[in-house]
Amino acid sequence: MGLRFRQSFQLFPGVRLNLSGSGISATFGVSMASVNVGPQGVRSTVGIPGSGISYSSNLTPSLYPAPGPRPGATPPFSPSVGYWQSQQMREINSATVENLTSQGLVEVRDLIALARSQRAEIAADLADAQNLHSRDATELDRRGRSLFRIFYKRRIAELEKSVTEAKQEIQRLTEWQQSTHIDVSFECSDTVQKAYGALIRQFEALRGCARIWDITSDRIGNRVVERSYASRTITRTPVTLEFSSSDLVRFEGRAMRFQNVNGEDILIFPGVALMPREDGAFALIDLREIDLAFTATQFVEEQAVPSDSQVVGHTWAKVNKNGSPDLRFRDNYQIPLCVYGRMVFTTPGGVEEEYQFSNATAAGEFARAFDAYRSALASS
Repeated sequence: MGLRFRQSFQLFPGVRLNLSGSGISATFGVSMASVNVGPQGVRSTVGIPGSGISYSSNLTPSLYPAPGPRPGATPPFSPSVGYWQSQQMREINSATVENLTSQGLVEVRDLIALARSQRAEIAADLADAQNLHSRDATELDRRGRSLFRIFYKRRIAELEKSVTEAKQEIQRLTEWQQSTHIDVSFECSDTVQKAYGALIRQFEALRGCARIWDITSDRIGNRVVERSYASRTITRTPVTLEFSSSDLVRFEGRAMRFQNVNGEDILIFPGVALMPREDGAFALIDLREIDLAFTATQFVEEQAVPSDSQVVGHTWAKVNKNGSPDLRFRDNYQIPLCVYGRMVFTTPGGVEEEYQFSNATAAGEFARAFDAYRSALASS
């Protein structure tokens, strides 16, 4: 059976992202066949090369809300506290990726999703073409070497044609596969570029923390009933930070990836954040919508104290109101109080992810660099 040759695929040569006071706009395609996505909606331009004739039209309306005001700065140091007055652990995670994309980037996300789907189709067709070429080339070689090849002239001719067509299809599909991705160039001022460079340097220092945890749930503690110094109980899992990339969305440089245990990782690119899910769905978020709150918190560390954390005191496993050990409990042991950095990512659209860092200074410097970059984007 021969291949079911596809006649064509849509090409995704690149994207240009531009910032303005009303939002991010993006232009897809080449000069005579492009799509512009911006605060006023999606506008297409199609023309005939060399003719000077082009046609532009608005495809869909789009509203882009201005980023909300940044909440007041948090104190540089605060005790570890919880969120809700509840004895049940509260899950700390974001909304589903289908609901997280910034309104002005929905069309961009959909075009990237289309490119991803097309890439999968091309990969499947390429595999079929390669299998057919290998099968028919093997049979052609076998029949061509046969002493009875004179009786196989018709079949040999069919195989020669099939092998040639499959080879051409492999070449065509390979070229399409190489073209089916999104190359993103982010146009910004020198001030924004410098702020992003500073953010990259602080991320490099941040990922060097001895311990990094993803906080997945919490609850308010009853210090009197539990006889504990801690006012908040959390569930945490060690994670890593790394530089990463996407096989489909290709920016200059690498993304800063925050591993997320109970949700999608956060990949920070210039101007936008990407949250990809394993099934291929993803959210695309304007970085100006992301609020990164930082506090330095005291933490009752019952595990090994990380090498780069600051110990500011000690408490007891069971403690009285005045901080002294509760003598009613046998084997009441002493516990160090460490200062850790706490960072919480939030957006109006539903992102909520919290991390804890053993090096509070590194976490604070990254948070300040992120805030400076976000401010530079907003004022560019």
